[in-house]
Amino acid sequence: MQITPPKQIYGFNLTEDDVNGSLNLEDTILSAQTSEPEWTRNGRSYVDVEELHGTPIKCSLSQDGSVDHFTVSVQYITSRSGSVSQRDLKMHLEQVLGLRDDLTGFYEAFSSDKSLSSTFAPLRGLRLMRGTNLYESLICSVLSQNNSAKRWNGIARLLMKHYGRKVQFPDGSASFLFPRPKDIAELTPNDLQKKTSMGYRAKSVVTVSRMILNKELDLESLVNHTYEDAMEALLQLYGVGPKVADCFLLYGAGQLKAAPVDVWIHRIVTSLYFKRKSPSRPMTASFLRDRFGPWAGYAQLYLFHHARRIEFGKEGRRA
Repeated sequence: MQITPPKQIYGFNLTEDDVNGSLNLEDTILSAQTSEPEWTRNGRSYVDVEELHGTPIKCSLSQDGSVDHFTVSVQYITSRSGSVSQRDLKMHLEQVLGLRDDLTGFYEAFSSDKSLSSTFAPLRGLRLMRGTNLYESLICSVLSQNNSAKRWNGIARLLMKHYGRKVQFPDGSASFLFPRPKDIAELTPNDLQKKTSMGYRAKSVVTVSRMILNKELDLESLVNHTYEDAMEALLQLYGVGPKVADCFLLYGAGQLKAAPVDVWIHRIVTSLYFKRKSPSRPMTASFLRDRFGPWAGYAQLYLFHHARRIEFGKEGRRA
């Protein structure tokens, strides 16, 4: 007789004592600015499958209380073949959700900037999410080019479904992990396009995957480069322009100086800071880095999300 294994659901809480400042979990996860597919909403909870030290983990997070005084309930279950420590998962979530970023310091540093500081109250606790898989972050950044958040997320999910490893969890659920470079490198751009509808981006995705597999591209080394050197290296890749490179550097490599400029952020910054001029997108990105320094990524996140939610509706574009 086959015995069904126990579900083995574990859990712990995060409180304001574990976070450097305020936290709005909903705004953070639904900001539409990430370099990994968006977490799935399930009632009041947000669910995602993360891979930690090679072990797939299904996480469910929900927040109670205010953005300043809160409890985040974390429930998780590992795949049938692995286990992780609570300490490691907590550190992982701190990175993914930017829980150690000094939001109070950010608010104080730019309290005199009327355009930016006007977003602080309505978006208090919004944090910048980061990826933990550099390959996934780069590929998703490529997919986001000239795409709405909804569309590139859908393409990424198709990529996972067709080419990622399927994992089973003891609660009976299953999920697909993001494919590895070798899973994509053996394909042709045409084959990839047919299965995922990613269009012209397929050639870039295959080319980059082959470069990583052949050790012509080391993403780990870019994390330790200066912003300028990392940007220069990324711009040599097929299909990677400044906006895609900035997305990877900010949401993947965690370089907070990076400020991706798409059609929306270009329009917002021009309206707020260039009353009589019409700067190019590279000029806009340079302006954000010069004005906000190491907080440029956060500045564009707040300006983008505020305009997306208040002025341009719920569905923003990352073009």
